[in-house]
Formats: sequence, structure tokens, C-alpha cells
Amino acid sequence: MLIKNGYQGKSLWFHLGISLFRFGLAFTLTVLVAVPLGLWMGMNETVKAVLDPPIEISRPMPKLALLPLLIIWFGIGEVAKVAIIVLALFPILSISAMQAVRGVGQRKVQAAMALGASRSMIFRRVIFPASLPGIFTSIRVSIGIGVTMLVGAEMIATSAGIAFMAMSASDFLLTNVVIVGALIMASLGYTLDLCARALENRIVHWGGKEG
Repeated sequence: MLIKNGYQGKSLWFHLGISLFRFGLAFTLTVLVAVPLGLWMGMNETVKAVLDPPIEISRPMPKLALLPLLIIWFGIGEVAKVAIIVLALFPILSISAMQAVRGVGQRKVQAAMALGASRSMIFRRVIFPASLPGIFTSIRVSIGIGVTMLVGAEMIATSAGIAFMAMSASDFLLTNVVIVGALIMASLGYTLDLCARALENRIVHWGGKEG
């Protein structure tokens, strides 16, 4: 419990745990849905024609402007905060996955077809591995954007989280708590980026990178 100059707050680890839960849930849901959808759009022109326009239209929209609407729909609980992060990351991950598929060299695909590979085998052995570097790049970019959206979401209609802790401390002029909150959010983004980079180096080495 943090108590100083009239300021009372829960422990730093409590706020950090809440922030990690929100980010982890939103990021996991987005990757599990947006990446497969982007791969599908990259391989199917009909799906791309149907889904790409609305995704492209939503991409430049300032997502934090939708947070009041999400609060009206879902209340001030966790759903609105998770949803705003998902909305911000979904276009980035889906479009990047689609472009990664469309950037795969046609000679590789044609060579696999000439050797009698089926469509599923071509996807598993050629298209998906070659798309992984682009997908991981978008994941790393999304981490920074996701942390930014998390900060914005935690400053509106919430009672827990690192950003909320820093904002509450600012009302009592507790500069040290505000600085610690900012450093934690920066460290969170950097640490998650390092984890994504390490995962990429572990997975992509066997075939996703161009020789």
C-alpha cells in the first residue's frame, strides 16, 4: 500500500499485474485472430476483396476516440480497455500478414507445385515460413502501439493499472511515483520487444529468412 501526503494506492505489483493482464489478453486475442485472417486474405482474392476495405478504412481512425463509445457499450470494466487495444492492433497485424504472404516469391511456389506439392503443403512448407519475418516485424511494431493504447485506456474510467497509478500520484504531486510509472511502461514495451525478437530468432532461423 502506497500512502504519502494523503495519497493512498495499492501496491506497485498489483497495478503492474493488472496492466500485464490487460495487455496480454488483448495482444493474444489479436494475434490469434488477425494473423490467420491476414494469411487467409493474402492467399484468397475473394476474402481480400471483402475484408481488406473495411480493415483499411479502420486503420487510420484514432482508436482512443472510440473509448468513450466502448465505455457506453461495455461499461468501465476490462472489456472496454481490452477492446480498444484490440481495435488498434488488429489492422496492423492483419494487413502485415496479408502483405507478407503476397510478398512470397512466386518462383518458390511454382517450384513446389512442379514437385507435386498440395496447396496445404505449399502453405506449410513455403508460404508460411517465408511470411514469418514480416509477421514478427508487425508484432514488434504492435507491441509499442499496444503499450501506448494501454496507457490511454488506463487513464480513463479505471481504478487500477500502472498508468492509473501515475495519474493518481500526479494529483498529489508525487513526482517519484509518476516517474516510476513512466519508466515501468517503457520497460514493459522494451522487455516485450526483446521477447518477441528472441522468439523470432528461435523460430524463423529454420526457414523463414531469405538465404
